[in-house]
Amino acid sequence: MANEFHIFSQLRDKPEQTTENRYHVVSLPGRLHKLGVSDEGYPKFFVHTSDHTIMQNLNGEMLSVEYNMLCNVIEGDIVMDNERFSIITLRSTNEQLQKVFLDVFLMMLDSMPQKPTNLMLASKIESLLSIFSKMKRRPLHKLQGLWAELLLIEQSIAPTTVARAWHAQPDSKYDFTMGSDKIEVKSTQGENRIHRFSLDQLNPSPNSRLLICSTVVRESAKADNGLSVFDLYESISLKITDSDVRMHVNDVLVETLGSDFYEAQRKFFDYTEACDRMALYDYQDIPKIDRSIIPEHVTDVKFNADLTHLTDIREQGYAHEGSELFNALF
Repeated sequence: MANEFHIFSQLRDKPEQTTENRYHVVSLPGRLHKLGVSDEGYPKFFVHTSDHTIMQNLNGEMLSVEYNMLCNVIEGDIVMDNERFSIITLRSTNEQLQKVFLDVFLMMLDSMPQKPTNLMLASKIESLLSIFSKMKRRPLHKLQGLWAELLLIEQSIAPTTVARAWHAQPDSKYDFTMGSDKIEVKSTQGENRIHRFSLDQLNPSPNSRLLICSTVVRESAKADNGLSVFDLYESISLKITDSDVRMHVNDVLVETLGSDFYEAQRKFFDYTEACDRMALYDYQDIPKIDRSIIPEHVTDVKFNADLTHLTDIREQGYAHEGSELFNALF
């Protein structure tokens, strides 16, 4: 993503994006398609398709799609007239949204043949519209909690495996699940590791293994080693080559943020402290309420537990052999 956005930025910052009704474009590495920019600074993909099937153009608030357009483009010193492309334009100058658009659409192109059909392209456009629609919904999770979950992926020794286990739904019982192995991430801004649990969270099924990841997440200025959720996402993206897994991480990120997408660009948390104070605990060591004392018909029991006195399992020689998920952590 960083490389493609750098290419786009260079193109955008040229004095003129269009010349005599021609767009300045660059070829996308390893692809037949081009990347261009409008006079307004909007990113534009010029996609070579394998057919000229008549499709209905899209003229949306954030996204426009023009199928089978004859275009005049300039790439370096080469002028190409009457080249036929389908053109996908993001109507936004928001830098973070542009990065998401470039990253997601490039992953979509990677999942299609070199020259997709227009029907294939239209299907991907529907998926892209679905992603953008999530940015208008109510946030599903506190930003601090999302940041802590991304940090766990970013800090793991096998981020692809951990990311694959990340919940598809932000309100899932556990944040990471792979078979019988689970991880629940908790964060706090306080000095003591006091976290809120539901009774059910600390009572997994009998054959399950559950780890609690605890860390301290404090707001910080960007200049003081602060990172945003998007900074963590970019770091994770550089470590994960599997496009399906990266797309999954992006989907969870956008769905969780919802309408907080834009605010999240301005929120930064202390990366160094959070890394230094990340700890892992076996759920059986967490102070909890005995389920047997809960009166019948009482549900949704929640409580705070102080983990400050506990010892990180990594200092105890925790036996995690045979667990793909736990082996991916440390």
